[in-house]
Amino acid sequence: TDEVESFVSGLLAMVGIEADPLASREHILLSNLIESAWAAGRDLDLATLVAQVQDPPLRKLGVFELDTFFPPADRTALALRLNGLLASRAFAAWAEGPDLDIDELLRSRDGTRPACAIVGLAHLSDEERQFVVSLVLGKLITWMRRQPGTSALRVMVYFDEVAGFVPPNGMPPAKRPILTLYKQARAFGVGIVLATQNPVDVDYKGLSN
Repeated sequence: TDEVESFVSGLLAMVGIEADPLASREHILLSNLIESAWAAGRDLDLATLVAQVQDPPLRKLGVFELDTFFPPADRTALALRLNGLLASRAFAAWAEGPDLDIDELLRSRDGTRPACAIVGLAHLSDEERQFVVSLVLGKLITWMRRQPGTSALRVMVYFDEVAGFVPPNGMPPAKRPILTLYKQARAFGVGIVLATQNPVDVDYKGLSN
């Protein structure tokens, strides 16, 4: 659930939609489409997701009929925005390369030694940075919850220049997974260090942990 929420929040931010996971029709629809596919063991690429926005394999969302909760014309408008992202040349690079796998990030290629993985964000826009951080941390949380509890340190996450990712006000896509790690990661042997020159730019709920 955390991984789906992080991905959808980041994706919608990329098309200029600031979405509340509990109130936004866009967020609720996309989350349900992804969770439905994953529960059935089906892969779901972005092109298929865009097609399903217009013609969802769902009849209801909650107690409402789908077309009442999210009318077809509004779904088409959302699909067009997502398709614009998919058709963008700048976005084409996101479809290249290997799948994001936390186990592979944490181990050497032969799997015998711990590894240091560096994710660089400097070349990305603010929206793309939020998307990458929410995607990576969402995957990490899913991986983390599959591990047995431990008091030993398994993984250390170091995040430099965190200003803007976990602000005192608002809920950018990366903020929720960061706060989740602060609250829960210790029990799974995952440590997290955030670095910033301005601690006042970090939400007090993060500082208290």
